[in-house]
Amino acid sequence: MNRTVPLVLALLATVACGPKYLANTQVEDTPKNRIIADLVERYRLAVEQRDVNALKELVSRRYFSNAGTTSEANDDYGYEQLEKKVLPLLQENVKSVQYIVNLRKITFKGEDRAMADFEFYYKFFYVEGGKDRWAAKNDLAELEFGMEDGVWRIVGGL
Repeated sequence: MNRTVPLVLALLATVACGPKYLANTQVEDTPKNRIIADLVERYRLAVEQRDVNALKELVSRRYFSNAGTTSEANDDYGYEQLEKKVLPLLQENVKSVQYIVNLRKITFKGEDRAMADFEFYYKFFYVEGGKDRWAAKNDLAELEFGMEDGVWRIVGGL
């Protein structure tokens, strides 16, 4: 019995010293990771609430997306197209959004770049051609963040 107590204490010490994770993730809980995870959550909420102003605040004016295709330039867009074409659709045509994000990994590339990999599920109710419709999707995505004047902003991946 005397041997069991030191073994249990050693096991507890090992478990207690292990890494801690952000809630509901396998992402290590560090100050830097918390900042990016908070931005991902702010992004999720802004989409779910269809809050165009909050999205504009999160997105860099240097934002660029190739829409997942590197060989076709006709689907590329930057901040100006996001502001003039994409965000108005969210505000005017989408009536309701459910958006679930499961953060999988955060990676830093130097001091001014970060990537947040996540799985998402969304379901939204929208109007197209005067008809109400539902759409749903589940996939993997990655948001890219850049540091600008001491503030992290989304520079790619919407």
